[in-house]
Amino acid sequence: MEANATHHILARNFTLLSEDELLMILERRNHPEVRKWMAHTAPITPAEHLRYCASLKNRPELLQLLVEFDGHPACVLSYKATNSSWHELADIGIYAFDPEPCSSSILSNLIGYQIVAKLGIKVSNIMVRNENEMAIFANQYYHSYRIVAQDEHYTYMKSTLTESASFYLSQAEHMLTKLHATLELRL
Repeated sequence: MEANATHHILARNFTLLSEDELLMILERRNHPEVRKWMAHTAPITPAEHLRYCASLKNRPELLQLLVEFDGHPACVLSYKATNSSWHELADIGIYAFDPEPCSSSILSNLIGYQIVAKLGIKVSNIMVRNENEMAIFANQYYHSYRIVAQDEHYTYMKSTLTESASFYLSQAEHMLTKLHATLELRL
């Protein structure tokens, strides 16, 4: 596959990023189209954002990744485990950069397969704003999530991952081959 690869995907942990990179992320994170889907919709100050990012070094249940496609920011992926064992995800988040150089949903799936395999995740829980009907549908149709609860703001969904780590790694490899890309994870 290396000989045919023409694209490079790099996913880096926020703990490895410079302050300038973190502030670039904050600019996108505070965009109204991103904020409206967040649990807390108020804009975040630079000091709050940098304090949160610094806290990630001491929070083994959180993984925040900046994903770049051919050197250009594409999206941010957030993973929160129920505890530091990483067998069950409490939530997953994604927000894309505008314009994104490669579909953030493709990158999310590709990196998600790698994360599931590497960390041994067996159960994934997500919460989606009720008005984000496309995300609710896509998670049911493409990722076998089922709705377990709903309140006035969120639809809570769960998926049990029954395949082996090698299955998820092969899915990721297949996607990389189709994209003519390589993936570098810096967790």
